[in-house]
Amino acid sequence: MHLNVFIAHSGFCSRRKADLLIKSGKVMVNGKVVREPWFDVKESDAVKVAKKPLHPEKKVYIVFNKPKGVTTTLEDRFALKKITDFIPRHLGRLYPVGRLDKPSRGLLILTNDGDLCYRLTHPKFEIEKEYVVAVEGKVASDIVGKLKKGVRSEEEVLKVKSAFIEKADSNRSTIRVIVSEGRKRHLRRLLEYLDFVVLDLCRIRIGDLRLGDLREGAFKIIDKKTMYRLALSEEGNKNRP
Repeated sequence: MHLNVFIAHSGFCSRRKADLLIKSGKVMVNGKVVREPWFDVKESDAVKVAKKPLHPEKKVYIVFNKPKGVTTTLEDRFALKKITDFIPRHLGRLYPVGRLDKPSRGLLILTNDGDLCYRLTHPKFEIEKEYVVAVEGKVASDIVGKLKKGVRSEEEVLKVKSAFIEKADSNRSTIRVIVSEGRKRHLRRLLEYLDFVVLDLCRIRIGDLRLGDLREGAFKIIDKKTMYRLALSEEGNKNRP
């Protein structure tokens, strides 16, 4: 993981403060001063800040059912409700894996495991995320093809891996979609481009890790073996002969 992330995950300070410490020459890796926040380090490397050795925190893995209106960003001082308001402080400094924007809800993973975060968010691993989206009005059957074909928005191609219309009536329609990459406000931008008003957006699955019956605003701790097996299932299936 990057050096600034390593320092933040050790609990020493925030990633922003870690950037300043690194650039000021106060951080050493294996006895040498490093001034690049993006410098790659392993957990086995000896990292010191102002001559104080840092040790990786015990890895923690949490599944959280994020309610609508809760901000995923950890350090937004203007947010009325943040995900950190729901997670006990004694579990340490945890980071969301990817984001769900404020109006969205559902499955969110929080952890201090930088490797897991990288493998779940980098597009090359193609980890599936499944959503149930409610839109205003009745959707036509051709919406599936349009979602899979995608659109170009802000120099990005936005599309889904698969889609299925669960319900379509004159007032409200429900679409179940799967994406294997996550861009900022990916589904909302895609649907808005296609002239749909999004009424509700809920993530229900990451890999084989499912939201299930976890109540809104609640969380549960999962052991490392189970988290890797479920969350990275798509990667494992892809790499099997």
